[in-house]
Amino acid sequence: MTFGAPDPLEYSPQTVPHPGETLKETLEELGVSQADLARRTGLSTKHVNQIVQGIASLSPETALLLERATGVPATVWNTLEADWRTQLARKEEQSALAGQIEWLDRFPLTELVARNILSDREKTVANVQRLLDFFGVANPAVAEELWNGYSVAFRRSSTTTPNEYSTYAWLRLAVIEARRRQCKQFRREALQDLLPGLRELSMQAPETWLTQLPNLCAEAGVAVVFSPAFKNTNLSGATRWLNPDKVLIALTDRYKKDDRFWFTFFHEIGHVLLHGKRLTFLDEDPFKGTSPAEQEANIFAAQTLIPPEHESAYTALRRQPKPFTQISRFAEQVGIAPGIVVGRLQHDKALDWREGNKLKRDFDLEAITASSRTAS
Repeated sequence: MTFGAPDPLEYSPQTVPHPGETLKETLEELGVSQADLARRTGLSTKHVNQIVQGIASLSPETALLLERATGVPATVWNTLEADWRTQLARKEEQSALAGQIEWLDRFPLTELVARNILSDREKTVANVQRLLDFFGVANPAVAEELWNGYSVAFRRSSTTTPNEYSTYAWLRLAVIEARRRQCKQFRREALQDLLPGLRELSMQAPETWLTQLPNLCAEAGVAVVFSPAFKNTNLSGATRWLNPDKVLIALTDRYKKDDRFWFTFFHEIGHVLLHGKRLTFLDEDPFKGTSPAEQEANIFAAQTLIPPEHESAYTALRRQPKPFTQISRFAEQVGIAPGIVVGRLQHDKALDWREGNKLKRDFDLEAITASSRTAS
């Protein structure tokens, strides 16, 4: 999939003639002089000549006069004028963007090419234009102003300083994909009713998650998007309201393990159910979030994966997690993947981070996607 308008460099002043050239040719075919046209339309001879030379613009009112005098529909003259003016504006824009090519240096060009946002890594006006088309902004200054405004709405789960421009690109990709997704109107009750089934889905293979999670959540107005994180973004997931009736949950495969994936997913669900619609949450390592909102989302995720009614059994398991067959039995009772239980035990320091990892399931978005393409 590619993004953006046609390559702006494909346009040149010779591509579209100004309306005056067509008018001149029409008058020659009709055997009508410019002076005669002026008399027929009530325009001055000077004004007609300026239109022919491309100096004066051709207004809709003039197009109607030319329609009567030449028989060529006004819509044709209006279209010629619009195409000509658009071409001039595009050329002026290219001249302005030529002085802003260095803006490209802020972005991960290699990854943008890999994801078909740019066709190459060259520092050209065309690539600046493609990037502006991708972000849906008028120029780099507008983009910077827009992103500076986002700082009020963005909430990060960590104090690290990743590449912000990589983050903007990753989030934009997710937003574009989410807007394409057909979802029902968001209903809190519908999402809450889905939670038990979503938790049980963790026992299925990752290939199943890729189809079932988005389909199920769409019924509640949640657009779930899977997108590998850009390098140096450190993102695990994000939550952003696209409008009051549709919310995006974007998920990466940063840690490549199912326990992290599912905790992050329910952490994002927690943001949806607990926090305001005007905020965008960018989560790097949800476990390390220190803000009240992040802690609330963490508690929600933990209690959703291992509900309170299983807390006493989990406490007993935490005291004696070995042999690991006990972990699998407990996971089966709760209805979640055993790797999630291992991750929780490791977080609670009942297991060392090196113990029990064979019960975790690998999750690699790019590998799964490539395998799906090969199979199809």
